[in-house]
Amino acid sequence: MMAARKVNVMLDEDVICRVRRQDASEAGKSDAQVVEDALAVFLGLHAVDEARARGTLTAEDADRLAAQEVRVVRRTRRRA
Repeated sequence: MMAARKVNVMLDEDVICRVRRQDASEAGKSDAQVVEDALAVFLGLHAVDEARARGTLTAEDADRLAAQEVRVVRRTRRRA
């Protein structure tokens, strides 16, 4: 994790209020934490999109691989 450094940004207060109305878990957080959480989600979603764009599997191959992995996990849990 990178060291935190202070960055000042100007935001429309209505944006923060909208986030708090849409997600009750944001209600008690500071404005800064609400913005940090939103940025983390934004970056995470872009990471998923980038990974998908770089992927070489077809949708069918990805589904087949996922199903195989689920079976392996289930077998492992049953044995434990």
